[in-house]
Amino acid sequence: MKRQLLFFISLAALLLFVAVQIFMIRSTWRQKEEILLMRYKSLSREGLSLLISKKKSNGFEKAMDITDKFAEYLISEELVRLRASYDTASLSRMALKETYKIMEENEKLTSFFKSYIGNEGFDNDFKTHIAISKLVLLSPYGKTVMADTTYSKPKKNMIVVNTFREEHNNFIIEFHYLIDLTHKNELVLREALLSFILILGSVLIVILVFGLTWRNLMEERRLSELKSDFINNMTHELKTPLSTITVAGRTLEKEQVLGDRDKVLETARLIGKQSVHLNQLINTILEVSFLERQEFELDRHNVVIDELLHQVVCSFLTSCDGCAKVEEEYCNNGLEIPVDIVYFTTMISNLLTNAVKYCDREPVIKVTSASSGNDLEISVADNGVGIPSEHLGHIFEKFYRVPQGNIHKTKGLGLGLYYVRRIAVAHGGDVSVTSKPGRGTTFKIKIPIQNKI
Repeated sequence: MKRQLLFFISLAALLLFVAVQIFMIRSTWRQKEEILLMRYKSLSREGLSLLISKKKSNGFEKAMDITDKFAEYLISEELVRLRASYDTASLSRMALKETYKIMEENEKLTSFFKSYIGNEGFDNDFKTHIAISKLVLLSPYGKTVMADTTYSKPKKNMIVVNTFREEHNNFIIEFHYLIDLTHKNELVLREALLSFILILGSVLIVILVFGLTWRNLMEERRLSELKSDFINNMTHELKTPLSTITVAGRTLEKEQVLGDRDKVLETARLIGKQSVHLNQLINTILEVSFLERQEFELDRHNVVIDELLHQVVCSFLTSCDGCAKVEEEYCNNGLEIPVDIVYFTTMISNLLTNAVKYCDREPVIKVTSASSGNDLEISVADNGVGIPSEHLGHIFEKFYRVPQGNIHKTKGLGLGLYYVRRIAVAHGGDVSVTSKPGRGTTFKIKIPIQNKI
């Protein structure tokens, strides 16, 4: 319950932190955007003031002269021809189109701005626009309005540099000159990149720390549960032979049993069997403890591996009164490799024992060995209950046991397969497993071949 509460509190804190960082990113973006627009607006107006004060020009002189001649043409030719019908709509469209073209081709303000802003150390890769709000022709017959509109608020990327009003011999014009920062987002990102990297980096670090902390917490919880399961299983395993020995000892104290020689022998054999089982459990725990020490070393001897495997199988069948059918297939032709006979024997015996323990039918085990390149491959396959795929990655961990996998009364300590891997690794090799529930399990041990004869 405490872990769940801690998880939800930590998750809420993480989400709040991420939300704050997102808000900071948005605020930073807006701030940088506003600063960028203000910077270009200020620079453009400073540049225009400098142009007017020093060169006595606004950059549109040539464009206005050409427009004045164009207006004279409209008045003398087009306007007189259309006066009878009062249809000036088509003329207005044509006049505006040509006026825009004249102004865009002949204005000098844009080139000046780009040079000025570039010299100030800022990006000058921008576009400009001209928006005509009023165009009036001054003819002998009076004023003829070609355009008269109310200029709407510019788009977000547009900066209004100035509004111009020019009155010449043949026309009056009012227009707005704008800078279009279509690549504004790129500029803002360039400005705020370092801030965003720091913010995103902090978010990723916090998420990573949270994930690692939670993972370690879950691993600690899992190890704690494994430890509890091990203690419970060990208690059960030790109490069973001890209880049997205690009951058998009390049985021998009875007068009627002491007078029955067969009963005494049977009870003594039972005590002896349970004592051996108890001693095996204690030795297993001590051996695993010994394997954990860094000074653990193998006492290697060259042995004919096929003969050793056959001896292990025969010894196992004898000890379990032929509890399984074992098929053997060895293809090493007298190959000798250096192994620790005691630990190697126990490693194979553990796999054979598991094959019998975790089988819900008559056990059939196949033991094979063959050399593959520089490795010796030993395979122990059974027809048992199998192992679900989600547990395959954990079965070699100390104290780990597949839930409800043991169909026998003896639960075990969860040390057998851990022991197998430790011994295989100590020999310079490793062990792998493949399994399908209901179809059996296959363990493959690989050991490097050394001093091959």
